[in-house]
Amino acid sequence: MTEVTTNSKMQLSEHFSLGEFTKSNYPEVYNIPSHVAIENMKRICGWLEVLRKRYNDRYNFSTPGPIPEQSSPTRSLSSEGGEYPIIINSGYRNPQLNKKVGGVATSNHVTGCAVDIRCSGAEQAIEYAAILIEYSKEIKQDYDELFIEKNKYGRYWVHFAVRPRENRRKICFLNG
Repeated sequence: MTEVTTNSKMQLSEHFSLGEFTKSNYPEVYNIPSHVAIENMKRICGWLEVLRKRYNDRYNFSTPGPIPEQSSPTRSLSSEGGEYPIIINSGYRNPQLNKKVGGVATSNHVTGCAVDIRCSGAEQAIEYAAILIEYSKEIKQDYDELFIEKNKYGRYWVHFAVRPRENRRKICFLNG
């Protein structure tokens, strides 16, 4: 059997790689995006770069000494200049992977237009959402979906999607 791989080290933007967007817990599924899906991921990365910068400008608690008490793995300081990284739980999913994880067939993840961003809790999810909404208004460009989600284990994430066109500006809060 020939192994199919992707250039996981390819940078989609300054701080985000293709590998982050295509990682999977199912090694038997070759989650290889098309060139169109890669362009869609690059579009989302533009938004993620703004989110990363603005979040760090507003909420970076980097001071000499220990990390603030409310920190969690996603609020840990990264090795790059004391900034908090944006951590991607899920990005592009080919139809086979999307089905395995229980995604709907029409998911924006299948086209590379969606990303799930890990959050340390509800507060950080709301902060992320506020920044993305503010940026959308500034640049006068809509997003397709902005969901704050929580699973049955109490873990939060922000699902964010931007399509090339026909964005619906859909906002939702979901509990698992």
